[in-house]
Amino acid sequence: MMLELKNVTKAYPVRKRRKGWFSTQDSEQAVKKVSLELRQGECLGLVGESGSGKSTLAQCILGLESLTSGEIWLDHQPIHFEKMKDVQLYKRIQLVAQDSSSSLHPRMTIRDILMEPIHNYFPELKVQALDICLSLLESVGLEADSLEKYPAQLSGGQKQRVCIARALAVEPDIILFDESIANLDTTTQSSVLDMLKRMQMERQLSYLFITHDLQSTRQFCDRVAVMVQGEIVEIFKEWDEDLLQHEYTRTLFQTLEN
Repeated sequence: MMLELKNVTKAYPVRKRRKGWFSTQDSEQAVKKVSLELRQGECLGLVGESGSGKSTLAQCILGLESLTSGEIWLDHQPIHFEKMKDVQLYKRIQLVAQDSSSSLHPRMTIRDILMEPIHNYFPELKVQALDICLSLLESVGLEADSLEKYPAQLSGGQKQRVCIARALAVEPDIILFDESIANLDTTTQSSVLDMLKRMQMERQLSYLFITHDLQSTRQFCDRVAVMVQGEIVEIFKEWDEDLLQHEYTRTLFQTLEN
């Protein structure tokens, strides 16, 4: 096991109520006691409709949101995000977000975008940085001349490939994909998924694949966790509707069949 979530809860304050002389703070739980494990070399799908808490859970894993309660463990050790000064710990988990356009600095060339994490995390590889960038582009199916282009000169699929290359630049163990192919057309989606599967096998990566698209999950993931209103209601591996327990999951399957 590589990553484990234990009763992870994230609540946000919503308003104050007054009762006589006293005021109370209400809160809304976006993530409710989620326990989940991501195994080494596994692709775990996290499926749920918009607002179910999937992205909030990803932000908790990355340390971008503090936990209200619960723990996150990496390699059998609890992570204390407030103490995360260790560069090696930071780089082990990377994110590829949905909107590639806002993820890439519009005034930086692709060379600069890929060079930045290499210089930050591997300063000793400054001389080899260009060769590493070229190798990363090749890994994600982009031509070498892409290095001198700006994000606006690339298609949506090409920009997402650059985001994936940037995540790979720090040699992570885990990559979180938060609706990363949602904005791509069907043909590009299939091509990107095939590329990710190949890279996963070559680099022994673990993926958390967050999506609302059950079809791509069926094609790509080893196991699937279903999230409803902040809770994990079901985890399954076999794509057999008769084995499913939760009504929402069965509804998803019926949509898939139609």
